[in-house]
Amino acid sequence: MMSIAIVFVIVAKTDSYALAGTFTAIGALMAAFVAPFWSRAADGSRTFTVAPTYSPLPGLDLVAIDTRTLSGGSHSQTLQAKMQVTAARDQGCYFAWVLGATVWKKGDGQNSFVGANASCNMAGGALHSNLVSTRDAEGRDAPTFGLAWEQNFGEWTGHIESVAQRAAKPLVGVGLRKDVLPGLQLDGTWGKQGGKSVFSLGTKYTF
Repeated sequence: MMSIAIVFVIVAKTDSYALAGTFTAIGALMAAFVAPFWSRAADGSRTFTVAPTYSPLPGLDLVAIDTRTLSGGSHSQTLQAKMQVTAARDQGCYFAWVLGATVWKKGDGQNSFVGANASCNMAGGALHSNLVSTRDAEGRDAPTFGLAWEQNFGEWTGHIESVAQRAAKPLVGVGLRKDVLPGLQLDGTWGKQGGKSVFSLGTKYTF
């Protein structure tokens, strides 16, 4: 079984990343999928992201990310490549490198980034971790660390996750996802950052 692991998207500005930024998907390798999602950050900004993904080779995922802050806010377009370092296992851990290059940006949009992913499948569920290095609007290094635990409950998959970024308040949240039709998945997440609610709603269409 191959894994798409964690696709990490930093939304808008340093203190305003959304829970949907940690998008976790474990399953059989698919040739392509599209994952649009809407999110509300702790500062109240609302963001819409579309992330089509194509896997031309086993262990290589190519992602085009379009992130737009609604009501005339920032807008960025990023190309991302995830290269799996070790093969996925039903029981055990595996690793991947992630590289993202921003090709166009308006305002305080997403910056280029580099990161590393690790996933560990266990009898009780799966543990995912993600370390990303990027630059904030002032050009300072803003490392981000994300940790998520994923558990299956029949037709539903639940997760609890935490994201921490330098100079920003940590974020903690919970979420559920479910396959509603063949190839179509719904994903919802709710959390807190600095006492304020953060939530997201998204879909993933696989073809």
